[in-house]
Amino acid sequence: AFLLLADNALLTQSRFVLMESQLLLFSVVGLLCVLRFRRPQTVRNHYSLRRWAWLLLAFVCLTLSLCVKYVGFYSWCLGIALVCRDYWRLLADRAVSDISALYHAVLRSAVIVAASLAVYLAVFYIHLVVLNKAGPHDSVMTSAFQANLEGGLASITRGQPLEVGHGSQVTLRHTHGRACWLHSHPHVYPIRYPDQRGSSHQQQVTCYTFKDVNNWWIVKRPNKDNLVVSQPVDVIKHDDVVQLVHGITSRALNSHDVAAAMSPHNQEVSCYIDYNVSMPAQNLWRVDIVNREQEGDVWHTIQSQVRLIHVNTSQALKFSGRQLPDWGFNQHEVVTDRVIHQEDTVWNVEEHRYTKSEDEKERERDLVNAEMI
Repeated sequence: AFLLLADNALLTQSRFVLMESQLLLFSVVGLLCVLRFRRPQTVRNHYSLRRWAWLLLAFVCLTLSLCVKYVGFYSWCLGIALVCRDYWRLLADRAVSDISALYHAVLRSAVIVAASLAVYLAVFYIHLVVLNKAGPHDSVMTSAFQANLEGGLASITRGQPLEVGHGSQVTLRHTHGRACWLHSHPHVYPIRYPDQRGSSHQQQVTCYTFKDVNNWWIVKRPNKDNLVVSQPVDVIKHDDVVQLVHGITSRALNSHDVAAAMSPHNQEVSCYIDYNVSMPAQNLWRVDIVNREQEGDVWHTIQSQVRLIHVNTSQALKFSGRQLPDWGFNQHEVVTDRVIHQEDTVWNVEEHRYTKSEDEKERERDLVNAEMI
């Protein structure tokens, strides 16, 4: 035991913020308790409270090891195997009746299941009750999770409108995987890439990992020019066709049959600039609410997970996961993909305001002053 405690690997590991020390502690204590439970017993002591307390404590510890890291599941399975082996040995004992063997099976199963479920659910409950305040690394979690934390995103989203409509100012977050927001800025794609492929030379659209005023977009009906939200609100629903106008540059989200910069097998996404050439705007997007069975057909802030389907090409707006070079400020690439049903094509509205002014300068000033986490 002393040599184990003095092991260089364990000593070094304990100096870092790693979970292996706790994992080993709960695993070893749990297996020790299982061995104490399996010690040879007389028939009279099969149902002693002390013996069954060892089994209860064993699976409390083994489940805690699973809660520390999921690799603890192997220790939990080893504990199950040892208990099953002990029960197999019990079946060969002629002094144990069939009824008693059945009682043993039921009681062991009940203790294992009850202890494991109670501890596993209790750990989650304690986390959600105690850890309910915002912290510096919240952005790795989903918008829906952050909206339930005190002092963070919840302080902004609590008073914002729930339903997205014509004239809504929104930030669109990539829902699954890396946290980033649909973003654009006045810079354009280079005319030619290093491999001599050409681009549309339109305004860049990226996925930016920080909150920024250039993350704001305005949802617009194609047949309306006035961006001010009217009453009652013209809400956007599943399968509605919309345009997304960049809040600062006032250019619409667009896609053409042009290969993307870093993912040439996908289609480039841009904000449309009219160069008076034979390349008309293709800036219509169909709203596909993925979780409409739970959230309904109306596009909701935070909760609704949507795919934006490009009407002209039937491709979905996608976070490609690739990073743009210096000309794209090392931001992440956004493309469209004909494979629609994948996690990287899912987005959700995080921050939401209603447009109150038709004046472009005043609207831009409101966006610059908008509160963002």
